[in-house]
Amino acid sequence: MTKISNKYLNASRNLVIEEGFCSFILKTIRYINSNICGISKTIIYEYDLENPIPEIAIGLDLSFRLASEKDIDSMDEENYGYDHNGKKCSKNRLKQGDKCILALYNNKIVGYIWIMYDTMELSDYKLVSLSKNKVYSYKGFVMKKHRGKKIHWGMYKRLIDMVKKEGKRYIISGIKSDNKPAIKIKQKDVYKKIGNIIHLRFFGLKHDFIKKDVLKYIQNE
Repeated sequence: MTKISNKYLNASRNLVIEEGFCSFILKTIRYINSNICGISKTIIYEYDLENPIPEIAIGLDLSFRLASEKDIDSMDEENYGYDHNGKKCSKNRLKQGDKCILALYNNKIVGYIWIMYDTMELSDYKLVSLSKNKVYSYKGFVMKKHRGKKIHWGMYKRLIDMVKKEGKRYIISGIKSDNKPAIKIKQKDVYKKIGNIIHLRFFGLKHDFIKKDVLKYIQNE
């Protein structure tokens, strides 16, 4: 009986080791693909503010407001994905005119979504101009324990209401091709796919490719 138990114990240990090794290999491959050598794609979607979005019930009693630099400083990396460089970059974007809509539950930040005017991202720190009737929505986030409660939709609805009052007509957003949940939402009829951004990475060299007709479209009224 002991020999049989030891046999299964050893098999379990080997399985754990193999799973850990496989996980390590997958993470290494993802890192290489994202930072050293690889190709990825961002899908560009457009929402026409004249097309109504159906009302969706939110699973929490939320309040919404615009973020300040103090709010950015209050968010950590573990819960909100904000490290030192991320905070520095975001506070700089606030100074550049970007706005960040916060979702709060019991006066605690549970999500955020950013809006950029006059420009949009091709990749981190690489921007292209955007026509005056469009805004760029980026960096939507909801805390893990509150996901699935339609909080992102609630923030997006506030974004829509705000930019409509500012006289804008379209919201542009970019979704990584491997973000299946976000793509599933964007595949609804109210969103229009207008093109792709192809990201090439080769040992420190970076190039982000967007077709000229897509670039012309987002830069013209």
